[in-house]
Amino acid sequence: MTAPLRTTLHAVLAHPDGQRVAAVGGALPCAVVTENTFVGCGLTDAFPALAPWLAPLRRLGFVRLPTDPDGTLVRESVWQLDPVTDVSGVEWVTPGALPEREQAWAEVALAPIPDLRPDFARPGWAAGALAWLDGELREQGLTRAGWPEPLKHWGISALWRVPLGERDPLYLKAVPTFFAREVPVTCLLSREIPGAAPPVLAADTGRNLLLLAHAGEVPGEAEDGTTLAAHLAWVQRASLPLLPELRALGLPDHGPEWVASLLPELLRDEHLMVGEEEGLTPDEAASLRALEPRVREACARLAASPLPRVAGHGDLHRWNAVQGGEGHWTLLDWSDASVTHPFLDADPAYLAPEGAGTDTLEAVETAYLSAWTDLLPLPELRALLGEARLVGEVYRALGYTHAINLHLEDRAGWRAAHIEHLRGLLLRAAEPALPLS
Repeated sequence: MTAPLRTTLHAVLAHPDGQRVAAVGGALPCAVVTENTFVGCGLTDAFPALAPWLAPLRRLGFVRLPTDPDGTLVRESVWQLDPVTDVSGVEWVTPGALPEREQAWAEVALAPIPDLRPDFARPGWAAGALAWLDGELREQGLTRAGWPEPLKHWGISALWRVPLGERDPLYLKAVPTFFAREVPVTCLLSREIPGAAPPVLAADTGRNLLLLAHAGEVPGEAEDGTTLAAHLAWVQRASLPLLPELRALGLPDHGPEWVASLLPELLRDEHLMVGEEEGLTPDEAASLRALEPRVREACARLAASPLPRVAGHGDLHRWNAVQGGEGHWTLLDWSDASVTHPFLDADPAYLAPEGAGTDTLEAVETAYLSAWTDLLPLPELRALLGEARLVGEVYRALGYTHAINLHLEDRAGWRAAHIEHLRGLLLRAAEPALPLS
């Protein structure tokens, strides 16, 4: 059972003059909502007296407060919001006219916009995105049945659910420039491989926008992951003829050779964050560095294996897949797409339900590996996948340290995102290794 949640939400709305913000009763507009709001949910209709819909721009603050005696989780968040209609019931004030604790939030919202800030976190973007969305819907004989519902709004994407009344919703996704390849890659995979990506209704490579059809729901715990594993293998093999076109779109090679080349950098103090609150302990760091030769050997064995390079996802887990009618799977979110060894995306622990037992994990593994038995006997494939599970954690960690974190305006919130994968490497290294032949 999910605990109840109460969030005090403060809104910062900047005036077009860039000098003032909206205030109600001398303070920033404030509302209490039952959403977490950390990634932008529950914001747009929180202030109906001000405007019917307010688009999220960026989170300026978020605090987890002590839980109430009745078990209610308590949060406080601050969001800069962007009106797409006229705002009513406010006075426009300079930051100095606000209560002291709110002045800094207003000053941050009014500060000059740095180059690294994505378009979807800039004032005016939402109005343009709505106009593009409505134009594309009109061309297809569709009409919105209400305001979009932001599902995620953070440094790496903005995702809106678009209501269509009795029909399934659509989804508008915007990505930053450093993920621009996701737009043409999604279009190609969706067109050529059923279930590799959601159906694309419209795309704009200049704006980095995708309009996607509803493809299903995130699986529940009852779905053991075996059919997802089989689907992944099928998509990977189906991607082989597309590799020249994918490479032409700019997909990098993030195979085991790439992982091995960056391993020394990943093991530097700055990435291990030893002694920091979210970092590794000294013992964990020492254990991780001691694994470097083993990981290098695993990379070499994967590189020498007869498995072909395929379209790589980079962040595949069961929450990046949905299941539609008749159990058909669709993969989501090709932001980290590359060309890679297929097994680096195929760790059964990411495809099975969280906390799945040994029997379930083995069933997921078998379902996946059965698609590759024309290349190696099943026992050898199992041993090779064990090697890939080690390398795969480094592969996923590098997606943060050597990709996402290089391009974000606010790196603090992502600085430790790779640590869970480094700890995952330690866990996988402690498991018994299978013989390779």
